[in-house]
Amino acid sequence: MRLSRRADRTSASVSASWPGVPARPVLAVLLALAVVCAPAVARAQAEKFPDRPLRLITGFLPGGVSDVIARVLGERIGERLSQRVVIDGRPGAGGMLSMEIAAKASPDGHTIYLAQPVVSIAAAIGKYSWDPVKAFAPIGLIGASMTLLAVHPSFPAATPQEFVAVARAKPGAIDYGSSGFGGPNHLAAELFQVMGKIRMAHVPFKGAGATIPALMSGEVPAAVMPLLAGLPFIKAGKIRAIGVSGPKRSGAAPDIPSLSDAVPGFSYQSWFGLVAPAGTPRPIVARLNTELNRSLEQAEVRERLSSQGVDIETSTPERLGQIMADDVKRLARLIKETGIKLE
Repeated sequence: MRLSRRADRTSASVSASWPGVPARPVLAVLLALAVVCAPAVARAQAEKFPDRPLRLITGFLPGGVSDVIARVLGERIGERLSQRVVIDGRPGAGGMLSMEIAAKASPDGHTIYLAQPVVSIAAAIGKYSWDPVKAFAPIGLIGASMTLLAVHPSFPAATPQEFVAVARAKPGAIDYGSSGFGGPNHLAAELFQVMGKIRMAHVPFKGAGATIPALMSGEVPAAVMPLLAGLPFIKAGKIRAIGVSGPKRSGAAPDIPSLSDAVPGFSYQSWFGLVAPAGTPRPIVARLNTELNRSLEQAEVRERLSSQGVDIETSTPERLGQIMADDVKRLARLIKETGIKLE
């Protein structure tokens, strides 16, 4: 009844405005005009965009890979748009705090978010009453980084094939450390176990800064970590690389084999992409995609990001959207198969 009374009041208002004209046809015409005019309004917004500085939200502490990506791309995109891009770091809750803030921002293109697997993880575990993937309009892919599986120098394996053989011979006997429960490194190791038909015991630490010393001391015989974090210790001979989690070798460490050499089809990479709040006008998304891709084509940008272990890849908004959706399906399947509880 409440809705009917509201509709009656609306009809009465329309009839008063156009005496003698039936209210419902007029309402239909007005709705049709709104639909027709919507693209024109979006184009007008895009023509004025940007009319003030942009805010690029990140979810991790300064100095890390995410912060470097944001600052390098923020500077280049800002130059191309003739507007400053302000980096807004909001660490907390494993990156989910920043995701919530970005999802609730005004969808006008002036707030963008450096998205990572935290979005698909939140969607896969159903953490929120809203869908974190659908809460964003994808802009474009930036690239991906790999996880490294490394061991103590005394470990009796030096290749992915040898490691799998040792693990299969002693199910559950190998402890492996990671930089936190439910993070990309942990999930990469869990997927590797499922696909490789091996079983290890997980020992979570508070970040790679704690995992690597534990590996070097022999507290854990194996560990998974961001590739870039482990490289200096590999070069110093303090830990031994077994393999990376990408489908092929990384450009940042071409001497380290892929774990897929031992487990065909295995691949788990942490993707990076730019997104905007859902509802951001399509012309603005297209403009941001263009400027992102052109920025990623610059030699200096590619060099800086490659030095952070990021394998650069440009894309359309649709391609990034598909990557996010596929990641949710893969994580949901992994959670079901392993029974791990992510929060």
